[in-house]
Amino acid sequence: MPAITSLQPRLVAQFDQIVARAQLSQAYIFNGPSGTGKAQLAEWLAMRLFCENLQAGMPCGQCPECQRILTKNHPDVVWLTSDAKSIKVDDMRALKAEMSKSGVEGNQRVFIITDADKLTAGAANSLLKFYEEPVPGMTIILTTTTKNQLLPTILSRAQVINFPAPPRDTVAAELVESGVPARLANLAAHLTVDVTAGQALAADPNFEPRLTKVLALVSKLTNHDDTAFVAVQTTLMPLAKSLPDQQQLLAMLALAYADALNRHYEVPTTGAYGNDATIQVLAAQPARRLSDGLAAVLAAQIQLSQNVTFQSTLEALVLELL
Repeated sequence: MPAITSLQPRLVAQFDQIVARAQLSQAYIFNGPSGTGKAQLAEWLAMRLFCENLQAGMPCGQCPECQRILTKNHPDVVWLTSDAKSIKVDDMRALKAEMSKSGVEGNQRVFIITDADKLTAGAANSLLKFYEEPVPGMTIILTTTTKNQLLPTILSRAQVINFPAPPRDTVAAELVESGVPARLANLAAHLTVDVTAGQALAADPNFEPRLTKVLALVSKLTNHDDTAFVAVQTTLMPLAKSLPDQQQLLAMLALAYADALNRHYEVPTTGAYGNDATIQVLAAQPARRLSDGLAAVLAAQIQLSQNVTFQSTLEALVLELL
């Protein structure tokens, strides 16, 4: 992934000025898609505060303070990161204990909670105490991809910083540069703006077969071929056994209809499927059919998130699209 200074130059410059003017707020929410550098900026901000050898306002990254932050060993820069589905009250205990202490080496302390949308109501409420009783020199940073899932009380007490996503073309170019075939890189860049995640997608041995089978399904749907329904069981289900794979397959299908709709209206944009012939044929369909098709796929994505089985969801979707 690019350095945060190139990934989010405007935000880096903004926070450099904030720190230089001693105007740092007590709490921030870094909101944006995965891969936009939220945790990287939090780390950069911590280094900007503690660096012993600033270079034109930029942390050097080499001094002992910067190195301890980069290796997550700085006593006054505390992270809470969890791989679990939720961050519970018990997970907050160690962090709250740290928040109650004074700085080990100075007055400044930084606390970073990644994926804060995973906070349970109880965990979020336990955090509110420190929002309502601010400690001088303490800065709390929450990172999230969906700020609306945070409690309103958390949102109202923090400054929200929205992270813009990098251009899809830029992400695709970086994937190609890393060795990903252009066809796969373009699609991966429309599924994620995180270059590392895009590389992982392309490395999945089922990613390209999934792409091929989705386009084959689109071709059948375009031609009103009833064997599209049979394809659900025979060709698609074997390639989407896990929930993330199922979500990805539906996302691919949604991108196909979105691309076709843009092409139908001659919108000048590089779609996920480029100049694929299957999408060009689909784009010749009536606009109403394309927009209804896209809406149906989006509804299917919601159904899947509500624990409706993938096979039932996809079969119902194919019947509707036919």
